[in-house]
Amino acid sequence: MGPAATRRKVLFVEDEAALRRTYKRFFAARYEVAFAASGTEARRQLEEFHPEILVLDLRLPDTDGVTLLQEIRQSRPTLPVIVTTSYVSMEPLINVLDLGHSGYLVKPFDLEDLASRIDALG
Repeated sequence: MGPAATRRKVLFVEDEAALRRTYKRFFAARYEVAFAASGTEARRQLEEFHPEILVLDLRLPDTDGVTLLQEIRQSRPTLPVIVTTSYVSMEPLINVLDLGHSGYLVKPFDLEDLASRIDALG
């Protein structure tokens, strides 16, 4: 098995197109990546791509990220999730903290920091 066979599958759920492009440039050589711009796309990618790690933005155009994370916890309770948010208020994060996610980052954050968190999962 070559190195490509062992690359982790990471799904990035992010509605900002510029940030999705940045993620793709930065992470495509390191991981097998897929992207979703909405909760609907995220649900489809979870079924089709079967990610090993989920990077989830809390603010999505069609659903609340906390609600989506609750759904994911029902169907995939052991999937590691790194939450990203531009919320400065901690209130939405309190809801997320009870859901067994694997950490969160407040935007803007360093991509190397995100990569090290992904690498540390499993």
